Amino acid sequence: MSPDAFIQVALQLAFYKCNKRLVSTYESASIRRFQDGRVDNIRSATPEALAFVMSMTDERATFTDSEKMKRLRHVINAQTNYTIAAITGMAIDNHLLGLLRIAKELNMEKPEIFSDETYSTSNQFILSTSQVTTTVEMFCCYGPVVPNGYGACYNPQSDHIIFCVSSFWENTGTSSAVFVKALNESLLEIRDLCNRSSAAATKPAVSGQGASLPYKSGR
Repeated sequence: MSPDAFIQVALQLAFYKCNKRLVSTYESASIRRFQDGRVDNIRSATPEALAFVMSMTDERATFTDSEKMKRLRHVINAQTNYTIAAITGMAIDNHLLGLLRIAKELNMEKPEIFSDETYSTSNQFILSTSQVTTTVEMFCCYGPVVPNGYGACYNPQSDHIIFCVSSFWENTGTSSAVFVKALNESLLEIRDLCNRSSAAATKPAVSGQGASLPYKSGR
């Protein structure tokens, strides 16, 4: 299981706990393997993420651990696959930006897609995230990219994760303290789900009470 995918899923669960919805999410994806490459975007708010967080927050407790674990595997796979696509130049954000810039350079009328409300909404990154890994105990931080958003920078270590969550004081709809509490709960809940699933998978089968031993002929 990808550690980064695990963290991204926890961020989605934390946001859902706070807001009962998912939003456009940005995670930096390095594309420096390409000449003049910088970053593209890993979009973590996937249909698989929504299915998982809904199962984890279902108040009726209708989902078993097995069903939750199945959804977790699906969202981890989706996140990992999109990450690979992004770092190998196959994500959508830079592609669309390139088309927009070409249209402008050629003095073309702006293509209709770039005036669509869906495109505008998809680029309002209420949750802006980035992994900044170092070998030392330090954290990096940045502010939200929209007034009603969060910045979430994290540094995974061998036995803990350093987070820095930011939001604007003047926005009454966000709270870094509330989000951090939900994030801590989410990380622990997903960890516990994995531990329970692992324990159940390795638990030896118990024979039925009073089961007879195999019959062995005396001949």
